Formats: sequence, C-alpha cells, structure tokens
Amino acid sequence: MKRASLLIGSLLLAAGASVLANHHGDQPKQAMFKTQKEAEAAASGFGCEGAHRMGSMWMVCSQHDKAGHQGQH
Repeated sequence: MKRASLLIGSLLLAAGASVLANHHGDQPKQAMFKTQKEAEAAASGFGCEGAHRMGSMWMVCSQHDKAGHQGQH
C-alpha cells in the first residue's frame, strides 16, 4: 500500500512538472509550492487565480485544468 501511495505521488509530481515547462523555450515557471499563499501569489503569472492542493503541495490556479494553459495550445 505504501508503494502504491509513493507511485501515485510520483506520478502527480511528474504531471505537475510538465506544467512547469514553458511552451516557448523560456525558463520554466514554478507551479508547485509548499504553501497555499505562495501558490496563490504565483497564480497571476499563469493567467489564473487561487490555488489547489496536489498531494502535500499546492499548485497555482483554483482548478487544475487551468494551470499553465494560458491559451498556448
């Protein structure tokens, strides 16, 4: 059971890391934070507001599907 939890956590972090990649080759933006306050403060850089929990971390944007998608697709 502990291994499954670690695997799921690793997959979530890997998925979150893909959000960090900027589609234009610039420096990646940090999207995962230890605190809700930090994530909320960074959200405007992703074109959204708020934050949501991802495991033990906080990710920018109140909804996961909004994080990192600033109309770049």
